[in-house]
Amino acid sequence: MSYPSAVKAVICYIEAHIKDEKFNYNELERRIGFSNAYIRELFGRNTGCSLVKYIRMRKIKCSAYELLYTDMSILEIAYLYGFSNPETYTRAFHKIVNMTPSTFRNIRPIIGKEELSVGVYGIGLLEKKERRSDIFMDKNVYKSNESTVLYGVPKVAYGVYGGGTPYPICLKSCSEYLGEDLEYYFTMVSSAAAFRLVWNTQCWDLSNVDIFHTLEETNEIYGFAAKALGREFSFQGREKDTTKEEFVNFIKTHIDEGYPCIALGIIGPPEPCIITGYRKNGEELLGWNFFQNDPEFAANIEIDESGYFVCNNWWENTDTQAVMCMGAIKGEKISNAEIISNAIKILIGRKEYGYCKGIAAYDAWKSALKKDSDFMVSDNLFVLFEKMLCQMDAMTCITDGRINAAKFFRKLAETGETNKEKSNKIADAFTKCAKTVEQMQALFGDMSDMEGMLKKLADKSVRDEVCKLIDIAKESDSEALSVLKNLNEK
Repeated sequence: MSYPSAVKAVICYIEAHIKDEKFNYNELERRIGFSNAYIRELFGRNTGCSLVKYIRMRKIKCSAYELLYTDMSILEIAYLYGFSNPETYTRAFHKIVNMTPSTFRNIRPIIGKEELSVGVYGIGLLEKKERRSDIFMDKNVYKSNESTVLYGVPKVAYGVYGGGTPYPICLKSCSEYLGEDLEYYFTMVSSAAAFRLVWNTQCWDLSNVDIFHTLEETNEIYGFAAKALGREFSFQGREKDTTKEEFVNFIKTHIDEGYPCIALGIIGPPEPCIITGYRKNGEELLGWNFFQNDPEFAANIEIDESGYFVCNNWWENTDTQAVMCMGAIKGEKISNAEIISNAIKILIGRKEYGYCKGIAAYDAWKSALKKDSDFMVSDNLFVLFEKMLCQMDAMTCITDGRINAAKFFRKLAETGETNKEKSNKIADAFTKCAKTVEQMQALFGDMSDMEGMLKKLADKSVRDEVCKLIDIAKESDSEALSVLKNLNEK
């Protein structure tokens, strides 16, 4: 191992073990292949900082993320990063950041990705958000790197940020890593995911819930969402003649600049996930995936010590359909007027390529539930399973979407940026819609009893009650749409 490679390996090991209660110098020695004394000497000579001081500095900078984006107490954060007590943590934090953790949490400075070494990024303290004009494009790292890993990208999973929609969850994770202080509800409304509902009129379709059905042009929604956050957007789709090399070059180009990529697939179905790094010139990808701990899909992957998945058969997965990147700041974020206009566009009832969308999706959904012949299954409940998944997806789509849409319009009412009365009416209508669907969910019972849920879906009387609630939800969304149109005209 060359000296620069050894220093890079030390930095990678530190980032992967930044939350260890006690740093394991013996394991570091084993990994690097040099004695601890020599590692310390080599590290200090090449970085100008002692190893002990560097580890403490990285712990402090990474802990700043928890201060800004979690509700953890300072005591909990101190213990999480291996400090014996909050006083020691506070002194160390003040020495490096020049303010106390509580002050930092109150004033919310910018934190985001920082280049630690060639091919290694981590969380750092930023003076400003990075714009395209700030990036020096001729770094050697962009030309000859065999591996680059972005450490500290927030984990994505169902339930993170209190949400259940993968693409906005990925958007928020990447945004935080790039120094954006955004609420989940804003990624939901700015990406328009908060207003969507889709139903395939041809069959019970598990892709109903996928965000790419939101607009007529299936891939438009991804670029729309990134641009809504004021960032440049690039996209590589997988067509019949697309090569693996094209995907690898796309990923390497953006990861080398320090930007996480959002991909569809990689592990399991074509749901959005995050690529946080590559090794072996792109043959091996690292990141966060909603299915990385699912035995059905994760049999051939490893989990890196950082927590990221490590996958080398990602191209062989035919559900790996696209990779995209939300890059440097290019313009201003989406305006409230644009969010309102987009909400109207997506809520309006319409039919595109066999899919009913917006308000029209409610009637298509209800028609599918009314088709009694599809539910005459006797004791064979397995045939109901896919239908139950579609039903659950539709309910989750509405509750996650309308709850966050209501939050956004409630905030507008509080700030007075739009008509207060109308904003509250819209929030009330979306809240009613979400609560109606929560009543619908209660009709099926707890997910831990899937057999019981399937039996209830087969029960015509239960489906009739569900259809009544679908009508109420449709009425609530229609009310919200009416007020939105009036607000847009004003």
